[in-house]
This record gives sequence, C-alpha cells and structure tokens, in this order.
Amino acid sequence: MANEGFLGKFEFKGERAATDDHPPIIRVLPLTVAAPADIPVGTLLKPVEGSDGALTYSPFLSTDADAKPVAVVDSPCEKGETSVIAVAHGTVKTRVLVTGDSQTPTAQNLAVLAQNGVFAA
Repeated sequence: MANEGFLGKFEFKGERAATDDHPPIIRVLPLTVAAPADIPVGTLLKPVEGSDGALTYSPFLSTDADAKPVAVVDSPCEKGETSVIAVAHGTVKTRVLVTGDSQTPTAQNLAVLAQNGVFAA
C-alpha cells in the first residue's frame, strides 16, 4: 500500500506578471550583464545576440528603435543577478508592464510582444 499524505506546500508571494487567462511558459533567461539595479515585475525584455551567437536578454527601453520586446519579467530580479525569471509565452497583466526606463509600453510595443507570443490582458 502506497503512503499518501501532505508533503508540504509552496507559495508565490508578491505581484507576478503572468495571468491565468492563458497558462504561461516561464523561463529563466540569462541577462547580458548582471543587473545593475533591481528589475521590477512587468519589465519588457529584448534579446541581445552575442559575438558567439548566444542569446542573452536585457530590459527593453522606450528608445530602442531596432530592438523588439520578446518576454516580460515575472518575478522581481535583484541587483547583481545574472538571470531573470520571465514569461516567454502566455498572458501578462497590462497594468504592470513597463519598459526598462520606466515608460509605459506603446501599443506598437504590445503588438510586437504579441507577435512573439506574450499577450497583454
């Protein structure tokens, strides 16, 4: 007879970017450089291709003309971290979305984000 019972529980605390509208795919993404400051939940991320072809990520800025947002920070990233927990696919809360320079994303930014599989809801 198998033993069955309560083994423990895990609880996420604090605000998250992901919603339950479309189950998110959460990934740990490497940052281009260690976070120089805290990166808040909802920050848009852009890919950065290194000289070796490897992809890393950094906050998408409102002034980035050629870069495209592809993911959203889902859990706070503290200063000095070298990776970030992010929504790579699914729905996120529109009210928490922000660029890396603390601007509200434009409709065009959200459209590009949706083309990459992350939908503001």
